[in-house]
Amino acid sequence: MSSYDDVPYSVGAFPQTHPDRLATLATLFGMHPAPPDKCRVLELGCAAAGNLIPMAWAMPASRFVGVDLSQRQIEDGKRAVAELSLPNLDLRAMSILDVGPAELGEFDYILAHGVYAWAPPAVQDRILQICGEQLAPHGVAYISYNAYPGWHARGAIREMLWYHTGRFADPAERVREARGLLAFLADAVPADDAGFGSLVRQELALLRMTPDTYLLHEHLEEFNEPLYFHQFIDRAAAKGLQYLGEAQITAMVAGRFGAQTERTLRAISPDLLHMEQYMDFLRNRMFRQTLLCRAHLDVEHHLRSEAVEGFRVASSAQADQATTEVASDQPMTFRGAAGQGASLTTRDPLMKAAMAHLSARWPLPITFGDVLSGARATLGLDGPVIADVSRGLATRLLNCYASGLVEFSLSTPPFVVEASQRPVASPYARLRAQTGDRVTNVRLEGVALTEPSRLVLQNLDGRHDRAALARLVADWVKKAGPDAAVAAAAALAAPEADSPRAPAAVYVDELLKAFARGALLVA
Repeated sequence: MSSYDDVPYSVGAFPQTHPDRLATLATLFGMHPAPPDKCRVLELGCAAAGNLIPMAWAMPASRFVGVDLSQRQIEDGKRAVAELSLPNLDLRAMSILDVGPAELGEFDYILAHGVYAWAPPAVQDRILQICGEQLAPHGVAYISYNAYPGWHARGAIREMLWYHTGRFADPAERVREARGLLAFLADAVPADDAGFGSLVRQELALLRMTPDTYLLHEHLEEFNEPLYFHQFIDRAAAKGLQYLGEAQITAMVAGRFGAQTERTLRAISPDLLHMEQYMDFLRNRMFRQTLLCRAHLDVEHHLRSEAVEGFRVASSAQADQATTEVASDQPMTFRGAAGQGASLTTRDPLMKAAMAHLSARWPLPITFGDVLSGARATLGLDGPVIADVSRGLATRLLNCYASGLVEFSLSTPPFVVEASQRPVASPYARLRAQTGDRVTNVRLEGVALTEPSRLVLQNLDGRHDRAALARLVADWVKKAGPDAAVAAAAALAAPEADSPRAPAAVYVDELLKAFARGALLVA
């Protein structure tokens, strides 16, 4: 653990671990989890609590406990907790081996992200035992781990790096040597080697984009034990736990492989667990984010459209054809964010109107009833809603959720989508902006900042109006020069602000809109 004290593994937050995300999936699968805004959360291996702090601020009625063996990282986290005055977050420097019911009690959600595969066998066993002993009756455990078969190839690279750097004690020197070996291999392996050579070059390209802390703690730590999904599930079953699902439901959809492949998968899979393992084989999966629950529960993995009516719905999908009349039977295509890959093409006027309504409200999640009424209002419909119409929309939204185009949630997030004259940003984001160019928003997502946007964000405390913020930006432009101002404005993708001649007030207005879309404003 000394390496984590010497070189802390600086991490942000993980949206897939949010209690609301876990509760939504559990509800969809027939469980009755604790309300995400009033629950008990334990994170094992919390580092400096970059994941827990924004959750604790956003959910003051919930209780959070973070455990990590690194005294240095716990102290770093405690300083942030004290500055933000978070009485509902308890951070403890202790071994996972020492965690037990007597010390910490029962939890509705237990999180272990980036810990299990990197821990010695005794700690791995204890993580699952903690979940078996301290998970509430309808609690959910989230455990991520490196998986086979995908990690067989990456493991070979890790073993080479481990062999080469084993004689170096200094962490910084080990990282330098590891990068040097990867560069040497990428240059020296024959270009016509399409197998191993391609693998090395792919890994080098990936690691060139990662910080040294990732390389050190992902590839150069003593323990890194990937395992097959079925092996992990067998271990969990021995502790009284069963498979609930994946934190990202899109990974569970066999239809993504195509109709013929899906039919074959279903034919050779006697149950869901076999199906999941075969899908890992097909995609050469190397990382899993598995959800577990108690073995006595009757989990229903058949998705039920009636459950949708109890969720809030959100979608960032944008229509390809902005001028298409939604009331017609002409097809419209909605696409998710870049890199997401999800899209929907539909002729159904109600679904087109619903997606357009969600897009206009993004990132705010709204109730299913609001989606339905908003879509009907767009189409000029009145009168009572026919049950079949409501169920049909719920089914279509459920399909979009399974493809990743739509989000479901249970609670109301504490952010606003309109910037006032004296906006207030998330206190944790303001704190992080003081020392870095990447902050965490209320949705637990990372948001990259330019230098002037950092300056503005730090001052969104409710005491600075737009004019004062514009003066701060104008002073910054005088010092940094017009070229820096153009680059900063371009990062907003706001043409009207993309000019050194544009007044600072325009830049501030566009920046505040971007902050609102980015779930950074809380008042």
